[in-house]
Amino acid sequence: MPIHADVLVVGAGPAGATAARALALGGARVRLLERSRFPRNKPCGGGITTRALRRFPYLEPALGRITTHWVSKLYLEGPSGRGVTLASSTPAVVLVRRIEFDKILADLAVESGAELIEDAWVSQVHAGRAGVSVTTRDGRQFEAGYLVAADGVNGVVTRRLGMHAGWDGAGVALDMMEETPNERLRTLAPDTLWVSYGAGGTDGYGYIFPKRDHINVGIGCLLEYFREAIAQSPFEMQQQFVGDLRRRGIVEGTSSRSDFTPYHIPVCGPIAETARGRVLVAGDAGGFVNAYTAEGIYYAMVSGELAGRAILEDEGSHDPRAGTTVARRYRRAWRREIGAELRDSVLIQKYLFRDATRIDAVVAGASDFGEVADTIISYATGRVPYRQARRRVLRRFPRVVFRLARLAWM
Repeated sequence: MPIHADVLVVGAGPAGATAARALALGGARVRLLERSRFPRNKPCGGGITTRALRRFPYLEPALGRITTHWVSKLYLEGPSGRGVTLASSTPAVVLVRRIEFDKILADLAVESGAELIEDAWVSQVHAGRAGVSVTTRDGRQFEAGYLVAADGVNGVVTRRLGMHAGWDGAGVALDMMEETPNERLRTLAPDTLWVSYGAGGTDGYGYIFPKRDHINVGIGCLLEYFREAIAQSPFEMQQQFVGDLRRRGIVEGTSSRSDFTPYHIPVCGPIAETARGRVLVAGDAGGFVNAYTAEGIYYAMVSGELAGRAILEDEGSHDPRAGTTVARRYRRAWRREIGAELRDSVLIQKYLFRDATRIDAVVAGASDFGEVADTIISYATGRVPYRQARRRVLRRFPRVVFRLARLAWM
């Protein structure tokens, strides 16, 4: 016997939980399907810019339930080794453990009225003009008027429905990360978020995200580059990176394979079909990730909430024509709020990572031009919207406009 709802949300990460909360608060009957059981691990640096707290005012009070670490310093390093520290007068980033953060987002959805169904691994999906249905591996069936696909970069919903064939090696980064207790491995600058561009190859990056009781250390590069140019295994590559940091006096201690988890990050921008009829795609499943910074939590929450709002505006969920309107409304909403910065992030990634000297120039610009550094900080903290920050930077470096425009047409 199928289990009915107004909306099914597949995946209870930041995108799915935020969508479920918005829908439940709007009066919809929501079933939030999660293939695992909370608390469950999710490999991720766990950095949330404080502009997310401005965008989602309910989030900061909820963070009091979990372990957090606030930082106001960002260290950027280019391939040449030149670095610059950007400092904010107020905290710019809050660092969390995803095992805790995802749990509170799911709790917020449940407290708002959504029903969380764990151990629900979706295997089959069907979508028609009048509704959707999913079947889990254990044979349970669910039906609803709409479905929000938020099942991550390796999600099955878009593939089952033919909305996305999967990511190629140039469209996804391989991130090789460990999250280790501070008593085993720690940074010597616990007040600083540390990022190095060019680590592990021209298109690579490395990072240190200090948590209150843990440290996240990782290195990543495009999957295509890893397959073609790297002879090491992911763990060997990450361990070499940690060894280099130790020799430089940046970290101390040791790490182990048990703390290590490689994972994929989509870095080619939103997929071509983020909505079709009664199915809306949010978060990593839809490619809503900043291609340059690899930040995904903010965009996941934004896309999830916008998907929920688009569905709530539909007053006739059983009207066969309603799905087309909702899909169009959702696409318009995310393009208006985050489309420009996601598009630009792909162009910036392609432009900078083609030439290591360009990355060094960005670091130098942040060091030599105070207004550029101030703009980066203002954008991260939410005091300046993206479009305004973009105009400020491009006024300082007008030639970049023409170079990025050329990439857009390539």
